Amino acid sequence: MDTTYLRAVMAQWASGVVVVTTTRDGGGRHGMTASSFTSVALDPPLVSVCLATASSTCRFVRHSGVFAVNVLGHDHEDIGRRFATSTAGDDRFTAGRWDTATTGAAVLTDAVAWVDCVVAACHPAGDHTIVLGLVQDAATPRPAPPLIYHDRTYYEGIAR
Repeated sequence: MDTTYLRAVMAQWASGVVVVTTTRDGGGRHGMTASSFTSVALDPPLVSVCLATASSTCRFVRHSGVFAVNVLGHDHEDIGRRFATSTAGDDRFTAGRWDTATTGAAVLTDAVAWVDCVVAACHPAGDHTIVLGLVQDAATPRPAPPLIYHDRTYYEGIAR
């Protein structure tokens, strides 16, 4: 299968947008935009994210054993774009207001929702790693329509 064509086909699947955060050595923070996030189970409470195995995010999550998933609202497009760009030396966390969750991962104070997790398992899947997280804490800071990603474009979610 041609990967360029498959990417164009898969871009037709609309998804919510999240920022996955974790900790780095020396107490630093790290994060990236993702769209591959899902609830897996309620008992025990498990979620999954898929991370490029060669990425620094995957490496930091594996090393720290913790991550948080921040569900972005319709007005967070700037944050979604900022965390999707790998600009060296740019502190992505200067956009938005961030707090520290129980595990030490960063959570967006005005996210639609967030979950704070410890890594329960990592499963190789092609060029990605499926990371299962055991939820330690969760919150819904504010009700708002979600930020949606479809066909390589951001859209505001449906108003409530």
